[in-house]
Amino acid sequence: MYRKTVISLVLGLAVSLTAAAGVQGLQIYDTGNVLVGANFNDGPGSSDMTLIMRLQSSAGIYADEGHAVTYIVDEQPSPGWTKVDYDDSSWEAGTSGVGFADGDDNVDVGSGKLFIVTRYMVDIAGAGTITNLELLADYDDQMAAWLNGELIVASAGVADLVTAGSEPAWDITSAGAPNHGSSEMAAGSPNEARWADGGIETTNITFSYGGSVAVEARGKLTTAWAALKTR
Repeated sequence: MYRKTVISLVLGLAVSLTAAAGVQGLQIYDTGNVLVGANFNDGPGSSDMTLIMRLQSSAGIYADEGHAVTYIVDEQPSPGWTKVDYDDSSWEAGTSGVGFADGDDNVDVGSGKLFIVTRYMVDIAGAGTITNLELLADYDDQMAAWLNGELIVASAGVADLVTAGSEPAWDITSAGAPNHGSSEMAAGSPNEARWADGGIETTNITFSYGGSVAVEARGKLTTAWAALKTR
């Protein structure tokens, strides 16, 4: 079992999950926020793969297991996939988490995969009044996450390969990466027991309020998510 670690982006502590540089520019909005999670396997022959995330504050939960997502598997997404204004309408539609094996994923993409990206569209009611924001992650084997285009966390095993201002290649762990086990809790919508597990890792997020709507989310992204809801 892995111990819970809390990483402050203000202090820049590098404990298990490595805080991302440049995150001071992160802005959040009442509507139209986009959370992106990249899941990296420890090698092409690994037996399981998982990334389940929860975005929350003391005022509420905004994204969680069971959340509607779009996802892409073992393919390099077109440039801009970490950004808000990105057309993901060609991606698959499903619910978090997306992975394989161990019975802890709501979408099983089949064994032997190396890379999975999930995109969540997130509303943060009262974003202008919240004073804290954190990301909880249950993952196997490595992960990184972006909120509104800013890298907020990269796990220790890929921290040297995933940097602020760039988008990692889909096969960065093809030569191997450190193994990290998930909780292996059964899939749910959500499974609340997951977030009490000692292996869950938490990242405190530094942010500022950007307004009621993420302006870049208008247009392509709005169209993509409207289509998702009708699939």
